[in-house]
Amino acid sequence: MCEDTMKLFSRLLVAPAALGLMAPVAANADTAFSSTTTLGGSAVFTTGSVADGGTSDAEEELYMQYAYTLDVNSSFTGEDLFSAGIVAGNASGPLASMDSAETGDLDVQSLFYNFPVGDLSVTVGPLVDQDDVVAATTSAYSDAFRLGSMPYSLAGNETGPGVGVAYSNDNGVVASVSYVSVGGASSTVGIGADDGDDVSTFTLGYNGDGFGGGLVIASNDGEAGEGYDTFGGGIYYSPESIDATFSVAYDTTDPETGADATDLFVGVDYEVGPGTLSAAYNSTDVDGSDSLDSTGFEVSYTYSLNDNVTLTPGFFTVEDTSTGDDDTGVVLETAFSF
Repeated sequence: MCEDTMKLFSRLLVAPAALGLMAPVAANADTAFSSTTTLGGSAVFTTGSVADGGTSDAEEELYMQYAYTLDVNSSFTGEDLFSAGIVAGNASGPLASMDSAETGDLDVQSLFYNFPVGDLSVTVGPLVDQDDVVAATTSAYSDAFRLGSMPYSLAGNETGPGVGVAYSNDNGVVASVSYVSVGGASSTVGIGADDGDDVSTFTLGYNGDGFGGGLVIASNDGEAGEGYDTFGGGIYYSPESIDATFSVAYDTTDPETGADATDLFVGVDYEVGPGTLSAAYNSTDVDGSDSLDSTGFEVSYTYSLNDNVTLTPGFFTVEDTSTGDDDTGVVLETAFSF
């Protein structure tokens, strides 16, 4: 699933199919989960070496890091979803930019409740990410290795009390709007305060049979930090003639301080043999500063050893704007799902 496809929707797709898996455990409701609660998760072992790695080009050794995620999902009516995401990891150095990277001890990083209201899907909770409620799909690229689309409009950097509403119809039209208050967990700042950052995100798109696209607008009011306005969009296409998906996305940011920037992303996923071959390219342009412009390229191959273990060897090269050299990495990721 692509980066900008709603993480909430992913959980909604997974949770119903698994709601009955823990019923035997729930025989005694006082000591175990209820029959409508599922516990799942994943662990990722990332091993690699990055030539000219880091800002001093001195972080080149072969090393390993991990990411560990637990997802607890519950449904009380069969149509709603209570979701908690617990994450830990020890990412550092140049591999901290991998898509799987996480840092810190086990910590609740997402906590929200989703329920339907007519044709709408409403999400509310004390821990909502800026990119949790995103109905539009601007890229169908796997986004599972190093590069990703929509780095400004769907960065997901803000977390706090939030509310979001998503809409979809049978014709493929989708839309969403969300609001996250970064300072909303503090009694001295509060939700919507004059000295706390609040970010609003709007999406509109079309999800068709084999093709689609969307637009995203995000705005941080910058009351407590550096605000910004972004605008981005993208399209994807899966031809019937080959087992491949092509994605193109374009994203822009206009920060209150600093220079405007744009990012162009192109990604391809192609089924080859027992797995999927993925390749992506991105180019970032910062106004008025050639030294901050950068490009990146990656190739990876993902295949399953079994239903629960996936291997992804890959290669990437990303321009390091601080040194002018390219960070070139060779990486193997092993993902365990449970």
